[in-house]
Amino acid sequence: MKDEPMKKTSSFAIAAAFCAVSTMAHAAEETANLSVTALVADSCVLTTATALTFATINTGADTNQVTPGSIAVLCTGSRTGVTVTLGDGENKTGSTRRMASTGGDYLPYSVYSDAGHASAVAPGEAIFSGDITAIVPQVIPVYGQIPSGSYTAGLYSDTILVTLTH
Repeated sequence: MKDEPMKKTSSFAIAAAFCAVSTMAHAAEETANLSVTALVADSCVLTTATALTFATINTGADTNQVTPGSIAVLCTGSRTGVTVTLGDGENKTGSTRRMASTGGDYLPYSVYSDAGHASAVAPGEAIFSGDITAIVPQVIPVYGQIPSGSYTAGLYSDTILVTLTH
């Protein structure tokens, strides 16, 4: 019978060891939800306009200055029937756009949609009409030309309102 307490102690030690192992094998587990959201804006914007900046003109000689520029449109979704229209400018007379000098003189200029100056864009007309692909900038070239002539010295400028309709 002396072996009996030893047997009970050994059995207890083995049982305790199994409990310890089984407790370690069962790790705690918690769960939670992670929300994911996004807002996709449905918009079109004029992202940039590169100015029509003419070089210096010699007042004593005829000139036929030409300069390139651009307008860019970016839409978050594809669009059909988009138009970009160029306004009159601040100094228009009749159908002629003009830059004004600080001295009150005027310098006429024309705007074109092509480098060859075959497609003039009159005041209030569209320089672009068509479809826009989502997230792809639509770069619209614009060209300015000052006609041949002799002009008064001065710093000339004008501003044309660009209107995007979508």
